[in-house]
Amino acid sequence: MAAEKNYPSLMCKYSVALVFVWPLLQPLVLCAQSTVSPSATSVNTVTTQPAAPLPQALPTIAPNLVPQAPAQASPIFDPKTELKGAALIAALKQGGFVLYMRHAISTVGSDGALITTPNWWENCAIQRNIADTGRVQARKVGLAIRNLNIPVEEIKTSQFCRTRDTAHEMGLGPIEIVEDLNHAIGQRVGFDVNVARFALLARKPSLGSNVLLVSHTHGSPKTEERAMSAIQEAEIVVYRPNDKGGAEPIGRMLVSDWDALTPASIIPPAKN
Repeated sequence: MAAEKNYPSLMCKYSVALVFVWPLLQPLVLCAQSTVSPSATSVNTVTTQPAAPLPQALPTIAPNLVPQAPAQASPIFDPKTELKGAALIAALKQGGFVLYMRHAISTVGSDGALITTPNWWENCAIQRNIADTGRVQARKVGLAIRNLNIPVEEIKTSQFCRTRDTAHEMGLGPIEIVEDLNHAIGQRVGFDVNVARFALLARKPSLGSNVLLVSHTHGSPKTEERAMSAIQEAEIVVYRPNDKGGAEPIGRMLVSDWDALTPASIIPPAKN
């Protein structure tokens, strides 16, 4: 009987010791449980009851936890104003557009220390240059523009050799070399090529003619220039300047698009 009287005290001590082993247990709970007489023979049996039916509706989820569909970017071209195929060519024949073209395929060499080399644009040996396939591309596009009687009054290129060569191969007339169309890697300190380039896009051509700009891909901050980040070699994105200092992209022409619009012609030989 003495052992029975001391049993709660021993259990309480044992419970305190367990606190250091298992911190989740509380001493007071263990002490309360240890006061039950050890001679009691009753056992708490688990009663079996049918499981409660699953709820018919899921619980409400906080709005900020509900998965949201990713926002879709607005299209590069406004479907209401975009022109394609024959409709685009007909518009170009009337003039009033700026044709922004990426240089033709250029796989020869690589861009070296352009910024640290004085007058680097005069040294094609430290630049990536146009390939033979690129020269064929440029001549093909130039020939199509001439065959379709698309008027081009002015041609500007960046200072890079590959853009200058592309424009020369097109054979549409004299070119003007400007840094306003340079790639970011050819940008001098303190000069914002994005601002300078967009100013050219926003400048209206003379009545009844178009302007051709030969440049590069660009990661421009302007929504209107998103097409430049993925423009292909010798592809042209057509811009319509407005009266508010801006320009809207209204169509594009891949090299392959000219095939369906211009009669079969012999590609002229490369220029010396």
